[in-house]
Amino acid sequence: IWAMHITQLNRECLLHLFSFLDKNSRKNLAKTCHKLLEVFQDPILWSLLNFNSPTELKKHNFLLGPALKYLSICWHSERVKVCNIEDWMKNNFQKDFCNKHENTVTDFLLEVGNRYLPLNDSIENC
Repeated sequence: IWAMHITQLNRECLLHLFSFLDKNSRKNLAKTCHKLLEVFQDPILWSLLNFNSPTELKKHNFLLGPALKYLSICWHSERVKVCNIEDWMKNNFQKDFCNKHENTVTDFLLEVGNRYLPLNDSIENC
């Protein structure tokens, strides 16, 4: 039986395989060799970014690039309930929690905007 190592595949095949992986799996696979790191860094792979919490923005398991067309940053409902009340009703823990996440998202969006204006992206709040 003839076997082929993954690094023997051409770039198009590797990009196609990477497109099925989540951000963490892509990053971990990219750590295995230089050729797979180059595939991870290809902007074509990063036209769609979905984040399930603001903390995911700090994981560095994705690449911001000119191919970005769609960006989604979602908060889980429990966190929205904590932050979706008037400031005067929040205790200090709630204020710190909400400010941290709001600052993380704001900084990320500023980075995206400063790099790639004008954006034709769809930014949604889930």
